[in-house]
Parts: sequence; structure tokens; C-alpha cells
Amino acid sequence: MARTYKYQKIKNSIAKMSVKSLVDEFNALVDKRCWTSSRAAHDAALIDAFVKNGIDISAVYNGTSISFLHYIALGAGNTKVVLINK
Repeated sequence: MARTYKYQKIKNSIAKMSVKSLVDEFNALVDKRCWTSSRAAHDAALIDAFVKNGIDISAVYNGTSISFLHYIALGAGNTKVVLINK
């Protein structure tokens, strides 16, 4: 129950973000190794927000797991994320 509430609260906050802000939010998490239930809820909400906005995130998400190993940027007409080097 608490996990669902936490996810909904984070999801509502992230849903208000622009796609560019979602990319910035993702990039802020690259190479961060901490893992908590709050982080899991945040990551799930972030992925859901990309999908809801019609963004192809297959470069970092395969439907079951997400990779924060690389920075991303919008490519292909702002409808797809691509990996970038920083």
C-alpha cells in the first residue's frame, strides 16, 4: 500500500514535466548506484512518463529493466532517446 502511494505521488509529480526535463532527470541518475524503494518508484514513474509522451526509450529500457549506464538525448524528431557520451 505504501509503495503504491509513493509511486502515485512521484508519478503525479513527474507527469507534469516536459520531455526535455524527463531527459534531464534521467541523465541526473546516470552512474548513481544507490537503490531504495523510493528510487524504484521514481524510475518506474520516469519510464511511464516517457512512454505516456510517446517517446521510444528502447535504447535504455527493454520492457523489464532499465539501464542508467549512458546519458541520453532526444533524437529522431524528438520521439526517441539516443545514447550520448558526456
